[in-house]
Amino acid sequence: MPDPRWIVLLIVIPMATAIAATFLRRRFMTQRILGVLSLLLSLGLSLYWFAHTATGAVMPTQMGGWPAPFGITIVFDGISGPLLVATQLVALAAILYASGSLSPLTERRWFHPLAHLLVMGVNYSFLTGDLFNLFVAFEVMLMASYALLCAGGSRRQMAQAYKYVMLNLIGSGFFVLGAGLVYGMMGTLNFADLARLVAASAAPGGEPLPAAFPAVATMLLFVFALKAAVFPLWFWLPDTYHTTPIPVAALFGGLLTKVGVYAMLRLIPMVFAAPAVRDDTPVLVILTVAAGVTMLAGALCALGMRSVRRVVSMLLVSHIGFPLMGIAMLAPAALGGALFYSVQSMLTVAAMFLCCGIMERLAGTDDMDKLGGLHRRAPWLSALFLVAAMSTVGLPPLSGFYGKLAILREALRPELASTPVWIILSVALVLTSALTLVALAKVYARVFWVSPEGEPATQSRLSFPGRTSGLRAAYVSAAILVGASVWVGLMPEPLLSATAAATAELNEPRTYVTAVLGEEAWTDEGAARTLPIYEALAEVDPAAAVKGTK
Repeated sequence: MPDPRWIVLLIVIPMATAIAATFLRRRFMTQRILGVLSLLLSLGLSLYWFAHTATGAVMPTQMGGWPAPFGITIVFDGISGPLLVATQLVALAAILYASGSLSPLTERRWFHPLAHLLVMGVNYSFLTGDLFNLFVAFEVMLMASYALLCAGGSRRQMAQAYKYVMLNLIGSGFFVLGAGLVYGMMGTLNFADLARLVAASAAPGGEPLPAAFPAVATMLLFVFALKAAVFPLWFWLPDTYHTTPIPVAALFGGLLTKVGVYAMLRLIPMVFAAPAVRDDTPVLVILTVAAGVTMLAGALCALGMRSVRRVVSMLLVSHIGFPLMGIAMLAPAALGGALFYSVQSMLTVAAMFLCCGIMERLAGTDDMDKLGGLHRRAPWLSALFLVAAMSTVGLPPLSGFYGKLAILREALRPELASTPVWIILSVALVLTSALTLVALAKVYARVFWVSPEGEPATQSRLSFPGRTSGLRAAYVSAAILVGASVWVGLMPEPLLSATAAATAELNEPRTYVTAVLGEEAWTDEGAARTLPIYEALAEVDPAAAVKGTK
């Protein structure tokens, strides 16, 4: 097993790159090369560590030598691993696209430092092992996104940025309030320690959880749902993504919403809806309803959009419902399907945004009423968009099929199929996939095949005249993501096995808890004993022992 202390490099590398790019503000080529090398290094490290955790192993490390649960815990495991690999791929593709297609004005406005700070925040979100540092990671990510959203400087961007910033500030306020309440009730914010204490409450003689715990869990569900753009907290996303430069839209679409999904996948099964509290919390009811409505509402809205970017944005929202459905079931196979689908969605959504950018550079617009016949001028774009679109639909053997199949198969098991809600959600999943097919078929027909209102095929009108060389980098960036998605679809077994192993114990996370807190932290009786660290602390301050035996 590799030395887990080095996993902090996935936070340090993008942070150092952002600092270096700040001092190289006007040296665009140097910033681009530095960014690509940084992301390639992070990608290599992510793949290396993921290969060692794909069987369910957990690699924790404590920052500064402080013991868990008091120190800052960083954890690389089978859940964070595939998400981190996809993060580096999406960021690499976005930086490559920006190297030839981003306007000089936008690039001068700190695009490269902000993009790497965004990656740092996303990486930190996937790696952190406690609730407060998850809040810190969210804020690093969001502060970079606020600035990137305004990078173009247009009036339309500023109007949408105001809404985006206000809503996320409200979410951040609820997040820090919820974290404070969790600490006040449980005496800890460490994920593993929270899971241990929740399990201990169900053990014989265990102390019940505070009565307000379900309410705080619901508050944090609201925060994570806002970050993930779950219905009805989604209305900031479609009007935001279509105003940003394409590399920013690809970063946002591929990464931001998946951080909210990850937080729910990590915390709901093992803490906020663990077996000990499952009957007392409304979290699962809310999540189940939100999953179904998000799927259908987003897909129906996509059918009415005329802009390709808006169609992709609404489908991004709609397909958040698939992993939510898997999380709401709390079955290991469904949780594995949710993780698998989230990983492939990061790749395909970002790829479709990059394809939208190529459309705009070829035709000057992404309005379907003004596009048409692009398959004659851009056959490679036609092929890339088709593969990404069909993967989003879930056409076998492309990558979008396997995650949906795992979730649907679990929902139709006899134990769950006897409950009408899972039959309804299964129908909603299939219907959403069909509506997605209709929406993307409409896009493909109008953009690539049909000439606009009987006119000849759209002529080339570049958004940035004289920068045609940027199209080569744009094609390469889209091809990287589509190629990765195709590889996952044609060879799904390694990722399916890894996601299944990673989510097998989420309901009773013995491996995760013992890896972070030690073998003595989890017992067959439900982790009811006090940790040695709390016993040692009690010798100095007897009142401190209370926090370890909540």
